[in-house]
Amino acid sequence: MTEPLPPIRVLAAGSLRHALPAIIEAFGAETGIAASLSLGPAGLLRERIEAGEAFDLFASANMAHPQRLAAVGLAQPPTCFARNRLCIVARAELGLTESNFLSVLADPTVRIGTSTPGDDPAGDYAFEMFDRIEAKQPGLGIDLKRRAQKLVGGRNTPPRPPDRGPGWAIKEGLVDLMVSYWSNVRLSTDDPAFSVVPVPPMLAPTINYGVALAPVADEAARRLHDFLLSDRSWPILTATGFQPRLPRDDLR
Repeated sequence: MTEPLPPIRVLAAGSLRHALPAIIEAFGAETGIAASLSLGPAGLLRERIEAGEAFDLFASANMAHPQRLAAVGLAQPPTCFARNRLCIVARAELGLTESNFLSVLADPTVRIGTSTPGDDPAGDYAFEMFDRIEAKQPGLGIDLKRRAQKLVGGRNTPPRPPDRGPGWAIKEGLVDLMVSYWSNVRLSTDDPAFSVVPVPPMLAPTINYGVALAPVADEAARRLHDFLLSDRSWPILTATGFQPRLPRDDLR
């Protein structure tokens, strides 16, 4: 009897927790190939790979982490497979809209939550937004960075169950608004306790998700990689809040 193939070892950004399990399930139904999935902040996953953890496929919430691995020979060159958008989920009473976006954030009494820059790309994107605000309104971006509470995605932040939802820190009274991905905050759009507002285009960073294979990848891992990049994965990605990659996104 032929021994079953070992599962494909997938390390992936936590923001893919609604998309990748369904993609892996669809891939398994088509091919009969299994995969194991470990989710976490992409920066910390990159560090695990750098420390010697074995993997077959790494899916990051940015291009920078897999590009860094590729630069030192720990991964193959990455390809963009999806895009995301930066949004804010806020306490409904704030009345946050795109038109009053900056004035609400400028209020020193408004408590702001983000993920952890460096460890988690969501935090990097939030701080990139603050840099764009700083260029538009000097002093405000610096103040927002100072006021931001880094509540998730860090090596020292307390773990939290993923099913608590993106508004958990607001419901617990820790902050008044949280900077997050659309793929996360879309789950709060029907909750009257929250308002969900996309970051205005002039302030919004480009969010490209990258996937990279291990330096020596077997045929099974390559097939999953190709499945993720194919049209078969797009219905799942779009249903979970992602946008398909654009032409030439893989060059960024």
